[in-house]
Amino acid sequence: MDNLSEQELTRVLTYAGFVLVAFELTKSLIVNPIKSFYKDTIFTGMPFKSYKEDVLSRHKNEFEACLLYLRDFMKVIDSDDVLAIQALREHRNELAHDLPNKLCVIEIQSYESLFEKAKIALFKLSNHNTYIENGADPRFKNKGINWDTLKGPEYLLFEEVLDKVKVLQLDKSGV
Repeated sequence: MDNLSEQELTRVLTYAGFVLVAFELTKSLIVNPIKSFYKDTIFTGMPFKSYKEDVLSRHKNEFEACLLYLRDFMKVIDSDDVLAIQALREHRNELAHDLPNKLCVIEIQSYESLFEKAKIALFKLSNHNTYIENGADPRFKNKGINWDTLKGPEYLLFEEVLDKVKVLQLDKSGV
């Protein structure tokens, strides 16, 4: 850490903060809507049973179970999306649990493709969640809304975070 300038240290710590925020937004796009859907609901005559049966039975880790549910049952994301989200989670965990050892070696620009892949997956989730929450609302019928391109609030914030990460990448290169 001695060989990092104050500016470089600030840049890396800022990046780590953005990664943590990006993952928490990701997690909220994945877990919260599913939990809300099942909360206080009893399904009869539908393909849904319960949160425990439909979701938690897929994996011992709730986050992983939700990813599998979204991929296999709801078909909102595909295997590439799951891999991108898991890679973002791994990167977040590396930074959160080993940040002092990562300060001098992290090359922010090397994670650009990770964020681009995660962005695609998160758009799918955000778009799906926004449609589920609002698509059946009569106030939105016949309003000319293109539901295929609609972004939810978490995704819009994720895009802002990505824009900040890109600025950090440019700062390093001096562009």
